[in-house]
Amino acid sequence: MKKKWVVFLALALFCGQCKKKPQATGEAPAADPAAARDQLVILAIGDASLTNLDLKNFIRLQYSDIFAKKNNDKLLSRLFDLFCEQQMILYRANQDGVQVDDADVAAYLSEIQARRQDRELDREMVRNSLRVQKYLLAGAYRDIDVSDREISRYYEAHLGDYQKSEEIELFQIMTQDREKLLGIRSELLRQPARFAEFARSDSIAPEAGNGGAMGLFEKGMLPQEMEGVVFSLSVNEISPIVESPYGFHLFKITRKRKSRMQRLEAVKDEIKSKLLSAKLTAAYDEFLQGLKAEVPVRVHHENLYFSYVKSEPGVSENENQSLPDSDPVPGA
Repeated sequence: MKKKWVVFLALALFCGQCKKKPQATGEAPAADPAAARDQLVILAIGDASLTNLDLKNFIRLQYSDIFAKKNNDKLLSRLFDLFCEQQMILYRANQDGVQVDDADVAAYLSEIQARRQDRELDREMVRNSLRVQKYLLAGAYRDIDVSDREISRYYEAHLGDYQKSEEIELFQIMTQDREKLLGIRSELLRQPARFAEFARSDSIAPEAGNGGAMGLFEKGMLPQEMEGVVFSLSVNEISPIVESPYGFHLFKITRKRKSRMQRLEAVKDEIKSKLLSAKLTAAYDEFLQGLKAEVPVRVHHENLYFSYVKSEPGVSENENQSLPDSDPVPGA
């Protein structure tokens, strides 16, 4: 039950690592083992050799959040697999003379830096990433689209997915002090319109600054001890105090929507995106299989800066769910 309560709390953990300065001696400083490992060749395609440093630059560009997390070998192994795939595509793109001009590189860099404030991106890596995208869009992804008929057929075959249960718009105030919250509740019973005011001044929940607004919820999304209370409330009614592992809560709902079937027009874009993603994934997989049979590749797992973990059949999809956000399909 505690897992569902985690939805209402946001925790951030920042770790710092200190580097020791070398002691002053008469001897020359020893070579940095990490720097030496960065230069080891991990992948050779044709006449090109790629190192651990190239892999790190790829991860920094495509999955920047990985550097803010504790790396693990399985995750890094899947990122290395993606790196190998994109390098094979780049090899073929270069063979076919795919070019990306400086203006496109500058625009892409500007977009990334505006989002991430990242000033250390490898410019040539950016150019190569754009080459991969351009090659896939002109080849594997060319003419892929989803028709209205396909969308309608999918909707009709999955009507249960678009049946919405009862929905509420929920607000909360959370404190560690039950007596304090009892006082707030007494005030709110007289002046319920002050809920947002008390949430901003007294709540310790993450959404306090937004007046306690938690968003829309359907049945089954909330912890059981909360759900039984909030779905029984009338609009703008103040709840009794609810205790959780994290404190004491007051709730209010400002809107209720009865269970209903979502109309096709309301979910059309969602269905199209889902079907398009499936088509792009299938096209990419088919294209990649042909590429693997044609492109000369030599992989040196033993030189990687982590211990490579082979992907087991049937689990790669679940593993990829742990990857940081990026394009669902390369180049899409």
